[in-house]
Amino acid sequence: MKKTNFTDTLRAMFPPVVKRWVRNIYLATGLRKIPSGISSSSGDTASLQKIGFLHGTDKGNEDHSFRGVSNLDVYARHFEPLRNKEISLLEIGVLSGASLRMWKEYFPHARIFGLDIDQHCKRLEEDRISIEIGSQTDTSLLECVAQKAGGFDIVIDDGSHVNKHILKSYEVLFKHLKPGGIYVIEDLACSYRELEKIVSDKGRGVRELWPGMEYNDPKEDLNNSRKDLDVFFERTISDLDHKRGEIASIEFWSGVCIIRKSGKLPA
Repeated sequence: MKKTNFTDTLRAMFPPVVKRWVRNIYLATGLRKIPSGISSSSGDTASLQKIGFLHGTDKGNEDHSFRGVSNLDVYARHFEPLRNKEISLLEIGVLSGASLRMWKEYFPHARIFGLDIDQHCKRLEEDRISIEIGSQTDTSLLECVAQKAGGFDIVIDDGSHVNKHILKSYEVLFKHLKPGGIYVIEDLACSYRELEKIVSDKGRGVRELWPGMEYNDPKEDLNNSRKDLDVFFERTISDLDHKRGEIASIEFWSGVCIIRKSGKLPA
């Protein structure tokens, strides 16, 4: 789950050109030190872990790691063959844009698309990064983004973490995943939680605590029942075992599901 902090707040205050200028100075001065265990290589061979750290994404931090393996370690295993291809990537959930900038650097020839319900995320667009505003359950919007991209090689759902939203996005977007493409669902630990019952010590609920959640319909029940995803996963595995459908593989890591569509990767 993405969390806001003081750095994210500052980033949202300035246009992309200013942020790039400040970021380049920051990195050039060496003020942001690379932790031990993260590759310090540079150029095209820089590791995803290093790039993610420098751009400030939370996908490689302790909250997104288990037994020494982070989300970025998992993604590096699957995404490396696509690194220098002309691919299209969509990430649902933008927040500060840190992960979109990470993907832009890691995939130097890719078109990067972001989708977020918070209209303020639109200001984070920059060269090769397009951001659409709206709900991840808006079928028309998802279809429009997919048509604009010409289909996707990678889709990453780091959006609301509401199970019915996850399933709706998958229902629409998987058919727009290219042969050999990869569909990622993040933060699966949230799928067990009744989100409406999350309350801070100051009495703030999930709609106030989680970025963008206040833009959902106030009448909508955001609670999760894990059985919704379990039915989906069980059906997917059954189809695989009985040689049905378009899914070539489904793989689970802590909090992350990697679904690969059948077919060859882009040449």
